[in-house]
Amino acid sequence: MVIKKITPRPTDEIFRQHVKELIDSAQKEILVIAGELGSYRFPDLKWATRRALERGVKIRIYASHPSPATINGLLARGCKIYFGKEIKDHYLIVDAKSWVHSKPHPPILGVRKGETHINEPQKAKQLVTKFNQLISKANEKKTIQWNQDPLWRALQNPPDWGFETDSSKLEEELT
Repeated sequence: MVIKKITPRPTDEIFRQHVKELIDSAQKEILVIAGELGSYRFPDLKWATRRALERGVKIRIYASHPSPATINGLLARGCKIYFGKEIKDHYLIVDAKSWVHSKPHPPILGVRKGETHINEPQKAKQLVTKFNQLISKANEKKTIQWNQDPLWRALQNPPDWGFETDSSKLEEELT
């Protein structure tokens, strides 16, 4: 068993490194207990998530209030997402043996504290049980709702920038 401390850094780089390493080590399943899934906005964690899905790792997520764009992106890639009440402590559990614990903090960069536990299956199994209890009372999000995505809405009703645009001649502008 190895325990690594996560201390505050300006861009949460220690936290992100620990999470990325665990995601990259996943072979079977990743479980996430979170709030808004703000970490998914970091490119390094988004790419690690995509690599895990490409390896066939199953990802299930319990969250309280993620953004529509985050939900749609994760659903489109094959993750299962469940909505429920807010949970103070957040976890990422990998293969029911290792996990990252993010302690409660305001939703800003640079204040996150926590720990990473490597190869501690007894406690990890308790967290898996907690995850299963949470999703048993949660609502599963099964379909992408494009009308909730800000880009989709902008494309359906483009803003008027005050000058005429014509994308039909885009090809000749680029050559």
